[in-house]
Amino acid sequence: MRVRVASAGTGKTASLVLRYLQLVDGGRPLRRIAGVTFTRAAADELRQRVGAGLEEVLASGTYLGGAFQPAAGAEAFRQARRELGGAVLSTIHGFMTRTLRLSAPLLGLDPDFAVLGEWEAAAMFEEEARGLALLAADASHPRHAAWAELGPGAGPLLLALFGKRSLAETLTAGPDRRDRALVTLFEDAYGRYQARLGAAMVAPGEVERRALRALDVSQARARLAERFPVVLVDEFQDVNPVQGAFFERLEAAGVQVEVVGDPKQSIYGFRNADVRVFRRALSAAEASGEVQPPLTDTRRHARHVAGFLNRLTDGLAANALGFGPGEAPAVATAGSQAGVAGAVELHWVVGEARIAELRRGEAAVLAGALAEHHALGVAFDDMAVLARSYSGLGTAEAALRAAGIPCVMLQGRGYYERSEIRDLVHALRVGVRPEGVSLAACLRGPLGGLGLAEIDAVLAAERPLAELEARHPEVAERLAALQRIARLPPLEALKRLVRDPLVAGKRYVEFLDDRQRQNVDALLFDVAARAPRDLQVLIERLELLSRQAEAGDVPQSGDGVRLLTVHRAKGLEFALAAVFDAGRMPFQRAEPLYLDAADGRPHVAGSEGYERARRQALAREEQESYRLLYVAASRARDVLLVTGSVKAGQPQGWAAALARLGLGPRDSGPGTVGDVGAAGAGGAAGARSPGGADAAGALPDAGETPDAGDALAAGELAQAGIRLVTHPLQTVAVPAGARPAAAAKGLVAAPWLERRFRAHRYPPVFSPSRLKAGTSPEPRAPSDPDDWEDLPGRATAVGTLVHYAIGQDWPPGERATRVNLAAQEVMFPFAPEEREDVLDEVIELLGRYTALLGGALPALSARERDLAELPVAVPHGGTVWQGVIDRLYRAGGSWVVEDYKTDQRVRSRPYAFQLALYAHAVERALGERPAARLVFLRSGEVVELGATDLDEAFAAAMEGRAA
Repeated sequence: MRVRVASAGTGKTASLVLRYLQLVDGGRPLRRIAGVTFTRAAADELRQRVGAGLEEVLASGTYLGGAFQPAAGAEAFRQARRELGGAVLSTIHGFMTRTLRLSAPLLGLDPDFAVLGEWEAAAMFEEEARGLALLAADASHPRHAAWAELGPGAGPLLLALFGKRSLAETLTAGPDRRDRALVTLFEDAYGRYQARLGAAMVAPGEVERRALRALDVSQARARLAERFPVVLVDEFQDVNPVQGAFFERLEAAGVQVEVVGDPKQSIYGFRNADVRVFRRALSAAEASGEVQPPLTDTRRHARHVAGFLNRLTDGLAANALGFGPGEAPAVATAGSQAGVAGAVELHWVVGEARIAELRRGEAAVLAGALAEHHALGVAFDDMAVLARSYSGLGTAEAALRAAGIPCVMLQGRGYYERSEIRDLVHALRVGVRPEGVSLAACLRGPLGGLGLAEIDAVLAAERPLAELEARHPEVAERLAALQRIARLPPLEALKRLVRDPLVAGKRYVEFLDDRQRQNVDALLFDVAARAPRDLQVLIERLELLSRQAEAGDVPQSGDGVRLLTVHRAKGLEFALAAVFDAGRMPFQRAEPLYLDAADGRPHVAGSEGYERARRQALAREEQESYRLLYVAASRARDVLLVTGSVKAGQPQGWAAALARLGLGPRDSGPGTVGDVGAAGAGGAAGARSPGGADAAGALPDAGETPDAGDALAAGELAQAGIRLVTHPLQTVAVPAGARPAAAAKGLVAAPWLERRFRAHRYPPVFSPSRLKAGTSPEPRAPSDPDDWEDLPGRATAVGTLVHYAIGQDWPPGERATRVNLAAQEVMFPFAPEEREDVLDEVIELLGRYTALLGGALPALSARERDLAELPVAVPHGGTVWQGVIDRLYRAGGSWVVEDYKTDQRVRSRPYAFQLALYAHAVERALGERPAARLVFLRSGEVVELGATDLDEAFAAAMEGRAA
């Protein structure tokens, strides 16, 4: 196998086109060459580029200005031009599908088989797994023991293993009982699933596995080798192990396989891509002498950007971070970019504040830097901000909009969970069967329009639909219309649901804003392109996609700075690329199942080999994170900006990697810079000369940075065209000139523009549990779900689980209670042995609570009304106080508010305001002041706070003083 390493911007596609021309010139017909790449867009581009190359040769007799001059006559290229339309230039799955169709009868397939979507395949497999669960519940069933071994988690484990089937051609069972049980159940469910597919349907994962096995059939193997004696594969670093095995066996069958890729850009591990496949091919090529010279001329990057990338790859490779030296050849600028100096800037925001506050300061610095380069001539449309996560992009977006910088989010997160999409899903479900959660959601949404009290009255009735017809006949009529719509074909049903005037003469889309309408239109287009067989399949598809974080909302249209994740940016380039939030630690969540690609063994959480498999997987994720940094940095053509937040002088994540290269934050005074020169906008607007003045002056500069250990000296930074700035948090501000002048063109300032709302003592929305005696009233920043700093600790997990179990009235002595607690999301970050310790503590505290019932606390059966986990929102003093009352019940003719505490010490004073607020809320709602109690579960003590204590605590909090 011929292998070539091609770094970002070095012309992989041009090299493939050149290879096509060489093969045609050597007498190989174009129809006998298969071009394979990773995406449909890349395959289409390759077809266009090959066509353009053929035209260039026929018109001028050369390609790429003399890089290729044919030895044969023009007839071979004219023939290739005629064959281009029917030539195979496709995705890997497209080529594998062609493989199966060539020999379909030999492989037990209908030649006209349909290829399902992966989402539909997963839904079908899940149905088979659920069917197996029903059968295995019978003690006499042969799979009963295996299902009992895994318990309630068997279904999710089977579905997780199904999603990893591209990691191994066959599964093998290890010595652990749980692992063996999973393999047994999977093989059974997978066999049922394959039988259901039959000969007429194939899913993407099965295309891979069947294509691989087709090469074991001699006639099919010979037919494929004869049809495509040469296969050229692009982006080989992104193939999964089953795909890699396919190309290896293809080469063993006599096919000339040539691959090109870049291990430094292997970032799709979450899609089962495995860089080890490329490395295995590279090692084999080195041994056989088939390694091709790497591509090292970059026509994308300006000189200083290319120099920075070389410094980055050399440093990472030397420390085996993400890739090795042989995978990171130095690049040199070529073409027009060789004459562009370009610029690299690194901005670090440092301080002792919470990381979320540092990031907001970092976003302000980013906004100022973008405004500065815009003033130097870089259009906002030519800029992009890249981040690891959408939460990081959200922080950047807020700062850019505050600075008046136009920006657009190219791909948001959670499209299938958006309210307008969920409204339609619930309406379809109600049309099929008007009951349950979907009925409540539909009644609450635009199609129902009922309030919470009205919905509660309907759902609490013995016959909800009859109650609805009696109370709200117009809404009942709409539900009847939904049932009629549900009998139509899926696409027609969806269109009628969106476009029919179902609500007082108004259509559903009339209740939506422009953004929501775009999402609904996109859903209609998507369903029209892949219309399912029946409505239930459509509903299941939308439910499945709603659980997939990768499904993003419709890209926004508009002008301005592009905001996108690094994964979304791969394959793109921008005049200015800014890498935001470089100080973020990668979030690594332990999975309930790992599959070892080397031996095909699955490892279930709690099994013998699980910990080793988990450590290996986390190590691979860490390595991939460094490759992600390279991909992000290599998107820049002329200007590269990197910003990061550093707390307490300890760089994390990519910031730590850059600090090892001497490019980390400096510890001098405010606005410390490494070099104020060589930081302009490259060839786009003229670069600043090294050592020249900072023309815009938008970012604070305070002199040269002294050499700090391994840090690069100012002279080295200037020579490399790198500007390094350290911003102490308190000095960060968006420059006054950041707002583009165009934003105010022709507009007159409104008279209220400079008015400000009076600052209240507390934020507009605040939690009473955040305000304890002796603590600062400063609000905690909103939680970032991707932020490693916000992972729950053990105490938080224990408290959360105890409160939840009490709210559910789960008995501590039943096994189901422990199983249900173990399945809660708060447990996922913990290792198996840690989970068991947490569960032991939770069960113990739950037992102490149960022991109080009927004694210090009224028995559940003695309560006249009992409400658990009751949400509360109380407007008072300019703040809406939001919280949750652990328990509100009426016993002996009186109302009681209870709050459960898992503290080690019995202390009532810190919680007096919280209880006072809850009592105040209950009194306002019910007209009766409740008793207020703290239940300390560790000691079993119940402390009741008197009215005087509560009133004093409430007044003290409102006045901002200690109670």
